[in-house]
Amino acid sequence: MSNLKPGIGETVGKDIDTYEEKNSMSTRFSYGLGGFLDNIYSAAFSVRVIAFYEDEVFLPILMVSIAFVLYGIWNMFNDPLLGHLSDRKNRFTRKYGRRFPWFVASALPFTFIYLLIFTIPFDDTILIFIWLLITICLYDFLYSIWDTNWLALFPEKFRSVKERAKVGGITTVLGLVGMTAGMLIPPLFIVYGNRESYIISAIVVVIIGLLAAVLMIPGMHETEEMKEKLLKAEEDKGEEESFFQYLKIGLKQKNLLVYFFLYITMMVLFTLILGSIPYLVRYILRMPADTEIYISAAFLIGSVSSVPVWVYLSLKLGNRKVYMIGFLFVVFALLPLLFVSNLLTVLFIILILGFAVGAVYTLVYPVFSDVIDEIVVQTGKRNEGIFTGLRTFFGRTANIIAAIVFVIVHELTFYQPGAESQTPLALWGIRVILALVPMFFFLISFILLWRVYDLTPSKVKENQEELLKIKL
Repeated sequence: MSNLKPGIGETVGKDIDTYEEKNSMSTRFSYGLGGFLDNIYSAAFSVRVIAFYEDEVFLPILMVSIAFVLYGIWNMFNDPLLGHLSDRKNRFTRKYGRRFPWFVASALPFTFIYLLIFTIPFDDTILIFIWLLITICLYDFLYSIWDTNWLALFPEKFRSVKERAKVGGITTVLGLVGMTAGMLIPPLFIVYGNRESYIISAIVVVIIGLLAAVLMIPGMHETEEMKEKLLKAEEDKGEEESFFQYLKIGLKQKNLLVYFFLYITMMVLFTLILGSIPYLVRYILRMPADTEIYISAAFLIGSVSSVPVWVYLSLKLGNRKVYMIGFLFVVFALLPLLFVSNLLTVLFIILILGFAVGAVYTLVYPVFSDVIDEIVVQTGKRNEGIFTGLRTFFGRTANIIAAIVFVIVHELTFYQPGAESQTPLALWGIRVILALVPMFFFLISFILLWRVYDLTPSKVKENQEELLKIKL
């Protein structure tokens, strides 16, 4: 590993970049649409599914939670194993690359599965529970395949620090637009108490998602240079290591483990806040479903406007420092949601929260690439798929956490599904889920970034120089 002179790499100016920027703007945009596809479905899923099954279908919240816990256990095997499988050479690798065939085979059918969650063909409680469990597991199976390969392509395709920052910025903006679309579009069609309206909203999401998946195809192509480098690495690496050997390697990487917790935190925020919006609008603000549109718009304005700021700061201060700022900012932005009940005040707070969350989303991909680069330097092998699969698995544990939080809080506060109004205790429970639990996770994440995570700009530069030297 190269020795750096004192001070070099402590700022992220032009000296830190070891690689050239090789991809066109259209390729970056096409790849970045993965952020849109990911987030429109994740938002629509997180906002709607629990509330739909509890308040519209009247499936007991305990059964909803059990389904999500089993879904999380399914993820324990599904995501990492699919990541490991996608890392392996197959008969399509030489012609199409390592990631592209997996993406095409999974992303297009994935876009349709969301609709099945809401088209329940049964009235029996047990059969409804089974339908929920099967559809969300199938949804996640296809999601994991395309998302794992999309994310794993990022550090392979975009090697330059500056290009990673730019693509991360594009992906963040499109991801935030997707998140807002997933929050904003369904309320245009949903009427509380009307199950059929949820099906109509799901059809609209499916049409938009399919278009995004098709437009992603150019950005997912792997160049001849990438294929040749991959095939040479396959020839040189010798005996294939097992899934559990890679898992052991990953669990020894402190920066990877910290990143996994940061990602869980981000997904806990995403799942709990989005899942709480229908409860916030219906019972705290006491307004119709289309009020969710204004909340979504406030979040979009705050988050998208923040992206250039966070990209600029990351290039000046480095990913680690800006991530610390962003996580702490979110803690303070969440605090007022424990108290406010006025729509205009809520919209202002959501605007500020969106600006803060922009930091977390802008750097989620560049920080992961920094972590992966460190592992590649230490192992001498590029196996992003397995670690991306582990990342997806840890992120999916947020669904288990959310399910447990919802059932515990709703049971302890005597929440009444579908009621015209809730007691003050139940309303406080909604606020706990909305703000207090995410605040706890973000505070812990800030401490981990501050005290444990050590990928400073100088260390990132060292890793990039070493990767260039070993041609990986």
